[in-house]
Amino acid sequence: MPLDGTVISAIASELKPILMGNRIEKIYQPEADELIISLRHQRNNVRLLLSAHNQYPRVQLTNSSRNNPSQPPVFCMLLRKHLAGGKIVGIEQPDFERILIIHVDGSDELNQVTKRGLVIEMMGKHSNIILIDTENHQILDSIKRIPLHISRKRQVLPGLRYEFPPSEKSSPLSIKTTNLFKQSISLFTHKTLKNMIVSSFNGFSPPIAQEILYRASLDLDQQWVDLTEKEQNKLTEVFFEIQQSIVNQEYNPAIYKQKSTGKLLDFSVLPMHHIEQVEVLPVKSVSQLLDQYYGQKDHNERLLQRSQDLRKTVSTKRNRLTHKLQNLMHDEDNAARATQDKLKADLIMANIHRIQPGQEIINATNYFEEGQPLIDIVLDKRKSASQNAQSLYKRYQKSKTALIEIANQRDKTLHEIMYLDQILLSIEQADSLQDIDMIRKELVELNYLKYKPSKNKKNNPIGESKPLEFHSSENRMIRVGKNNVQNEMVTFKLSKKTDLWFHVKDLPGSHVVLSLNHQTPSNNELIEAALLAAYYSKGRQGSNVPVDYTWCKFVRKQRGARPGMVIYEHHQTVYVTPSESLINRIAQNTEKSGLD
Repeated sequence: MPLDGTVISAIASELKPILMGNRIEKIYQPEADELIISLRHQRNNVRLLLSAHNQYPRVQLTNSSRNNPSQPPVFCMLLRKHLAGGKIVGIEQPDFERILIIHVDGSDELNQVTKRGLVIEMMGKHSNIILIDTENHQILDSIKRIPLHISRKRQVLPGLRYEFPPSEKSSPLSIKTTNLFKQSISLFTHKTLKNMIVSSFNGFSPPIAQEILYRASLDLDQQWVDLTEKEQNKLTEVFFEIQQSIVNQEYNPAIYKQKSTGKLLDFSVLPMHHIEQVEVLPVKSVSQLLDQYYGQKDHNERLLQRSQDLRKTVSTKRNRLTHKLQNLMHDEDNAARATQDKLKADLIMANIHRIQPGQEIINATNYFEEGQPLIDIVLDKRKSASQNAQSLYKRYQKSKTALIEIANQRDKTLHEIMYLDQILLSIEQADSLQDIDMIRKELVELNYLKYKPSKNKKNNPIGESKPLEFHSSENRMIRVGKNNVQNEMVTFKLSKKTDLWFHVKDLPGSHVVLSLNHQTPSNNELIEAALLAAYYSKGRQGSNVPVDYTWCKFVRKQRGARPGMVIYEHHQTVYVTPSESLINRIAQNTEKSGLD
């Protein structure tokens, strides 16, 4: 379900006992639309994540770390000025809206008491984080400034008065009687029951409306006027049941998972009986729920945004190389046809006594082909027979030289296409910003990208990014490189000559090394390492994927080869069908080994 009023209400009830009365120690802004607030609670560090992401806005506690820019953004510096050292004195959800206000009491340079409010609006593409002076409701600044040319209805700029987003809905918690309920829905009774509920009450999303109607045994597409008095009373009764659950904070955070595929379908903080054919996974807290449901999606979305320029650059270069390869193959066909020139020249010399001055064509017997067919040879009447033959010999020699150069260019282009395919796979497999930065650095060094010096005075070094590590069924280490730098690390630095090296056959893929320590691998280990090599390759979706394996001592890098590009010999091939469930089984075995 979307992050509606019920979820935000549950977040507020979870945060109040943890945040209230504690002082803000540090504030970071790791992303353009994301803040991390650090404080202490019962002698423990607590990290509060505030996100105004267009798709995954949220407020939650988090344990995950973020890489912060070396130079804090302007909004972060402003927050530090107004909020650092301040005490959190209130957490408010106005009118059950998708808004949280964190009230902070602090002091200014003159030691005067200041009252600030950090407003987090979680409304999809309109999400924002706004710092206000709660005494005069003035906006001090926001993480996203909204000027007039972006929105004529509501501007968010420093100096303006803060006003809540316009809404004609009622707060569901303000409805105390049946008459008030009927009054709230009166403007929307012409709509279906589902849309009527969503249009009438703040913070009630379509899934909440569906749950109310399910409990009342009513259809989504019915209308209020079509209901009997008994059905109307039942709907009203269920509404107040849901309302009471919210007032009493009877929250049960849970994620709904599809049984057949394991895909995360939805989540809720209230029991959703209308969702069928799912596995319900109870979660301890709303923060943990949001981390599990939104965390990875948010992370992947940000990786995608950070890598867009890389994908575009590499894809464009690859498309040009593909076009170049097509032209080379066309030129090769033309040059190959020039071998006929030598045949014609030989036949002219064999029939030179028959050719008269000014003759334009000769019909000669092809002595070099079985059956000795006749062949017509066009002559330049301005040249003698000998000169015609010499012209054809020269053209043949030129084409012969061209074929050698075309072959060299073709091989070079094919290798570059293979390299760029590997880069595209590395971008696809990247699971951290450090991975993306490593790929970017590699492309800069090879002149695919221009070096852009950081605008910050301090250098922002690339963080450490390590290969993936798994344990085999025999508890031996299996390392998997996610990019070219890691591939070379796995193959040439972290392995021994007696370890086994795996790579998918004739496709871009990760280098995988099974560490053996002079021992003999089991068949299960060979399959496990091959499965990892196939899964972390372009053949992930295939079946019976061929994977080559050999000893590391038979893997080498040619002089001048691009990063990650190797040749190998004395290999064997095993065929496997990779799947996420099989990889998860290997990962679970790795976790058990780690615990042991």
